[in-house]
Amino acid sequence: MRTLTALGNEAYKGLLHAWSERLQILIELPFFALFVLLLGPLLGHGRQIAAGHVHWSLSSATTTVLVLWFVPFIFFYMQVVKLFWRLLAEIQTGTIEQVYLAPLPSWLVVAAGRIVAATVETVLVAGATYGIVSPFVPIHLHWTPAALVPAAAIMISGVGLSLIVAGATLVWKRIQLVNDTVLMLVMLFSAAAVPLIAVPAWWADTARAFPLTAGIASLNNLMLDHRSISQTWGTGGLVPLMVTAAGYLAAGILAFRLGDHTAKRRGSLARY
Repeated sequence: MRTLTALGNEAYKGLLHAWSERLQILIELPFFALFVLLLGPLLGHGRQIAAGHVHWSLSSATTTVLVLWFVPFIFFYMQVVKLFWRLLAEIQTGTIEQVYLAPLPSWLVVAAGRIVAATVETVLVAGATYGIVSPFVPIHLHWTPAALVPAAAIMISGVGLSLIVAGATLVWKRIQLVNDTVLMLVMLFSAAAVPLIAVPAWWADTARAFPLTAGIASLNNLMLDHRSISQTWGTGGLVPLMVTAAGYLAAGILAFRLGDHTAKRRGSLARY
């Protein structure tokens, strides 16, 4: 019971933080939709752009794939970036010690305090993006309950990556450029999982090691190609999906505990 109470309190605390940032999220909402609307007409037209012959029109097929690719990344963004800044704020204000007062592992307190808020924020942003983009161009996604499997795997991978960043934050603090670079690489390499742009073989091979690629590939198989979730191997298969999620979560827990131990040993946990 105490464990559930502690988890509930951390989730509630994360939601309060999210609510305090409601104005920021409302300001950012149109930019997520604009990103889709402006990037959609350019993808796959590199030669025409280079030749100066851009025909500015929205393709339903391209925009649908773009939305499928972009929405999972929003969750990664909400989970990783905001966990980093909130952890940094607790270090700066001297309240980081509260993480260690709960009867739970510190990594679980940090993760639980963020994942519910990140999910709520992602649903809000994804719904608004869909609502703004769909009047301009139809979006055709095949909704199926099986999509919850890759969605859950994406959330677990996102938690793992955010814990890796959080562990590094405890030790080195000012790593926002590293944080942004990692997220940019995750986004760019995950594009290999969907038919948006032609990528070289080395790009596609490297992309398999990134945390978002397998989840997006599985969503593409289910919601665009109408394939079964039972596919075991291959791009978007169950085995790579589960291995990626479990691997990043384990790496995240290990990295956070290592950063936690290092900061405590140096006496720099609350030092900024």
